[in-house]
Amino acid sequence: MKSFIAFILFIIPLIAQTNDSLFLKIVLPDRDTVKYNAGRHRIAASTNPTSRAFINYNEVKVYGSGAFVGLHYLTSDTTQLHIAVLNSMGDSLFKDIVFIKPIPKTYAFDEVYIDNISQPTEDRWMIAGDVLEVKIKASPGQTPVFDIEGVESGIPMRELDPKKAGGFGGIYVGKYKIKEGDECADVPIRFRISRNIFSSEKAFSSGKISIISDSLPRVAEVIGKRPFLNAGLGSDRLGGAKLGFLVEGVRVIITGKVGDQYRVQLSGGMEAWLPQEYAQLSPVNATLPYTLTGSISVTGNDSEDVIRVGLGQKVPYTSEQLTNPMAIVVNIFGATSNSNWITHQISAKEIQQVKCTQVGANHYQLTIYLNQKQHWGYDISYEGTSMKIRVRRTPVVPNPSVPLSGMTIAIDAGHGIGSQGALGSLGTIEMNITLAIAKELNEQLQAKGIKTVMTRETDDNVLMGDRAEKILSSNATILVSIHCNSTGESSDAEQVKGTSTYYRYPGFKSLSDIMYEKMLELGLGQWGVTGNFNFSLSGPTQLPNVLVETAFLSNPEDEMKLIDPEFRKQVTTKIIEGLEEFVLRSTK
Repeated sequence: MKSFIAFILFIIPLIAQTNDSLFLKIVLPDRDTVKYNAGRHRIAASTNPTSRAFINYNEVKVYGSGAFVGLHYLTSDTTQLHIAVLNSMGDSLFKDIVFIKPIPKTYAFDEVYIDNISQPTEDRWMIAGDVLEVKIKASPGQTPVFDIEGVESGIPMRELDPKKAGGFGGIYVGKYKIKEGDECADVPIRFRISRNIFSSEKAFSSGKISIISDSLPRVAEVIGKRPFLNAGLGSDRLGGAKLGFLVEGVRVIITGKVGDQYRVQLSGGMEAWLPQEYAQLSPVNATLPYTLTGSISVTGNDSEDVIRVGLGQKVPYTSEQLTNPMAIVVNIFGATSNSNWITHQISAKEIQQVKCTQVGANHYQLTIYLNQKQHWGYDISYEGTSMKIRVRRTPVVPNPSVPLSGMTIAIDAGHGIGSQGALGSLGTIEMNITLAIAKELNEQLQAKGIKTVMTRETDDNVLMGDRAEKILSSNATILVSIHCNSTGESSDAEQVKGTSTYYRYPGFKSLSDIMYEKMLELGLGQWGVTGNFNFSLSGPTQLPNVLVETAFLSNPEDEMKLIDPEFRKQVTTKIIEGLEEFVLRSTK
């Protein structure tokens, strides 16, 4: 009854639109005046299905739902988009939207100027041996220099060949290698270009430089919920590429800082970046975290095998999954081998062998070879200062006709209020579709007697950290995260459609592959299987997980499918089939 009421509440607005004699609802663009730099902009709108639609006086297809889409091409600095609909009675509605391309600032031919400073834009901590690289856009054909107050002045810069600078002239770069004895605190970089012998054009960087000789390197203790290390300073909408997650109490060596990320020295040839929110700096004179490794033990209990490594401190680590052979590789940094024995008890059922290697200075590596067909998850933590690696065993399937029996399936409905996700041409919101599918999946699984845990059961958004904590504390066996895809604002929504699945670790790829095959059985287009995916809920190593982008909400045909309750039931049926097939393939 509840699901029927939810369906009525969901569909009534669409029915009301369809029964109107004429209406025009524009989802994208969402403003009357749009400032936009790209050459084209996507249009998403809807009207009565029996009406005709026109974009800039060219008729476009109106789908059975009333949705229509198109592209507006920006041919000048200011263009007007005209969207109109017309019904069989001759009634019409229209909307005009103005697009404005930002006009770059222009300069006189012989003017000396500094237009933009692109490096450094963030504050930095640096030490001897670091290289400071600066970059500006200025009038071409000049000889600019830069100064670090109290350190060095008149450092030359060179102009890049326009062929190597996106076709632009006037892009200058300069470098300075920090020397022993250099020191400054919160100093902006000053750039200078001479106008004549009496004056010069000057500009200062927004990022300030601190060269620290007496208190770096120093130590920080890792704090916070699910702290992580980034591989570098790059970022996109999913954040920076992560090296892996840590636990509270790990001590790391800080050798620098850029913006709000500390540079962490892992080994002689490897560094990482720790967001400032996860670091608590220790006193300047704190001892650096280095340790000898001790003995290694391999034991087992009813549900998992456990490796313990004796260490003198909680030092940082990363891990990776191998699939041929099936293995887990754990890199322990700040550690030097003194492991003279590895004790393997017969209670450890699915660990074939543990191999330890000193890869390099302060880089110790464990390779854990598994007697498994499939990675079922592992957890790395500390017990005192000893590292504890818990490896999940392959689940027992007593009844192949109910392969998920005895397991817990975690179901994540993507997005929520404040993070509504993609929008369809009808105004369909991703967070509503994902919750509807998640609830249907939950009902179907529970009807089979399968235990479940949902990260979100209402429209309220749940923070990613809280979702992960709920999943892991439930001891779930497998995680399925449900989403709807969308194309970008400059893409053709009619051409971009289909289903896709996502995973991060190679050991969980098989789940994505199976789920993708099942989704294609629904007649959806192929969008592919994507690995190394930097989504928060693809990060846990503790359980196999998959993100399912069911279909493109931005595509009118896919949107019609996603708003159909019967199609959503088919989606959940295929997800369950995929879970069952994954378990059966992995446990035979």
